[in-house]
Amino acid sequence: MRKDILKIAYKKLNELSKKYDGFINIVVDDWRGFRFVFDTEDVRLCKNDCKNCPLFQLLKNEKEGYFSVGLYPSNKEDKKLFGPQNFLNCKTLDQYQNCYLNYLKQCKSDVEINKELQLVKGMKIIYSKGNINKAEQKFKNSIFREYLDFL
Repeated sequence: MRKDILKIAYKKLNELSKKYDGFINIVVDDWRGFRFVFDTEDVRLCKNDCKNCPLFQLLKNEKEGYFSVGLYPSNKEDKKLFGPQNFLNCKTLDQYQNCYLNYLKQCKSDVEINKELQLVKGMKIIYSKGNINKAEQKFKNSIFREYLDFL
């Protein structure tokens, strides 16, 4: 993960943590641009009632930019491939792992597969209620292992 992105991410996480205490895991990844993926208590209880979601209320006015903190809307195809949430970056770690696996399974060329595996390699968990290093290693290893089993 790029150091400039991580610097911005840690600064923004610090700001958000002062306003919201439901974070479980926060991932920084290059998913349609550099952004956070939020694994929170609200995401785990998600009923797609965004207007009543504290996480949505916290992030609804965030601007898109070089690094995005805001929520990225899912379209119909995204929901089929990546899960039911209205926003791509509202995912538990397990759901997010499945996003990678689902995408890898539909890749048609070695170039696409290698590009996706580089994204897996580059993702970074910057906050976890558990052990960050263990969570990240488990996340990445599971994707590689499950993908190899799929082949």
